Amino acid sequence: MSIIKKLAGDTAIYGIPSIVGRSINFLLIFVFAGVFTPKLIAPHVEFYAYAGFFFVVLPHGMETAFFNFARSKEKYQDVFTTAMTSLLIAVGVFVLLMLTNKSAVGSFVGYPDRLSYVTWFTLIMAVDVLKSVPYALLRYLNKAKKFATVKSIGIVVNVALNVFFIVYYPKLTDTKANIEFIFIVNLLASTIELFLVSNDIFQNIGKSSLMLWKRMFKYSWPLILLGLAGMVNETFDRLAMRKLLPADKVDYEIGVYGTFYKLSMLMTIFIQAFRYAVEPIFFAQADKSDAKKSYVQIMNWFVFACGGIFLVVSLFKDEVAHLFIRLPEYHNHPDALFIVPILLMANLLLGVFFNLSIWYKLNDKTKLGALISIIGAVTTVILLYVYVPIYGFKAAAITTLIAYFIMTVLSYFLGQKYYPVNYNVKVVLTLITLSVLLYVASEYDGLLSWAAYGVNAVYIAIYGLVGYRLMISTRKS
Repeated sequence: MSIIKKLAGDTAIYGIPSIVGRSINFLLIFVFAGVFTPKLIAPHVEFYAYAGFFFVVLPHGMETAFFNFARSKEKYQDVFTTAMTSLLIAVGVFVLLMLTNKSAVGSFVGYPDRLSYVTWFTLIMAVDVLKSVPYALLRYLNKAKKFATVKSIGIVVNVALNVFFIVYYPKLTDTKANIEFIFIVNLLASTIELFLVSNDIFQNIGKSSLMLWKRMFKYSWPLILLGLAGMVNETFDRLAMRKLLPADKVDYEIGVYGTFYKLSMLMTIFIQAFRYAVEPIFFAQADKSDAKKSYVQIMNWFVFACGGIFLVVSLFKDEVAHLFIRLPEYHNHPDALFIVPILLMANLLLGVFFNLSIWYKLNDKTKLGALISIIGAVTTVILLYVYVPIYGFKAAAITTLIAYFIMTVLSYFLGQKYYPVNYNVKVVLTLITLSVLLYVASEYDGLLSWAAYGVNAVYIAIYGLVGYRLMISTRKS
């Protein structure tokens, strides 16, 4: 259990900025929803959907390549410097192309009269990409506290300035709130984070090597395909809606979907903190004799935690939505709450997929990993284009769940072939099934008011007790 305790400790430390910060950002989204109507918030939803794709292409897998090659015979400083050099070149080309073609980019994304959005978006992407490998360096060097501190400072700056410019500045200047301030504040916060890790960058400068870069890129380029396919599954729905839904409704639909999508962030927050903590452990454990036993235990506890998050958020989705989303325009949509448990379960499966991904990362089978994600992406595109025009964003949420389910199943069976790990499938399926059944029972129990809250608490207790007993039994086996 020592590896589980270490993972729990690291997840807690990495989770301080991730959980607290994203929780605050979670609330911030609903500050926006209280100021901007669905139509006004649509550009924010769409540009940040595009950001996911660029954040895959521009880092071009150098973060994971750094972890992989830093554990080999190479000096980690040389690996780090090679990765940073590659990022600088990629970012430079990106900024040049975007800023010299602003008009074309603005027209393509559907905002030809808001070219300043393109400028801010480009600069945000550049800074965020440049800080990705330095953050990986902090994780590699086990500087979890500094990682958490820098992240937290960036979050505080981002939240404080957003609240000022969106809520108070319009009152002080007697003007309307402007969504452009969200972009500007994001850029300021990201720049401060990059500055705060600059000392670690300069202290770990090594020798950049073209030969080393070729080997790193050979390892990492399939991760670009994997990441792009993953972004198709994660964010393409919001972009496709502009092409698939009627023009007079599309802004409203995107605004509502993007806002209620954020309710599934509570699952995403935990998974992100978990990923920050577990990825270095996956690689560090790889050469140990009991590595596979550790991976099994990690999977069990991960699913147990995510099942609990799914159940709690799903049981109280109505209350959470009405607490944070104040404008009635959002709640008037009949499918707004329907998508929340579906997206929560989709994100849970994505987390399981990440746990399973160790088989292709450790065995240089990243091409197969990319193939799995491509299959998921193709599934997403086909289902979106067939069903979104008929069922709206309800179909987008279900499509995400189906795509992640297919990817998880494929990854499991391929993993058993190339890097067999004896995962306790019965435990994993029992935990997921139990959380879903308890949620479904709450939907049909017909109870109202405080009686429903009491029964929901019982459901949560049942899951916790049964799940914990399963965890104890797997530890003894």
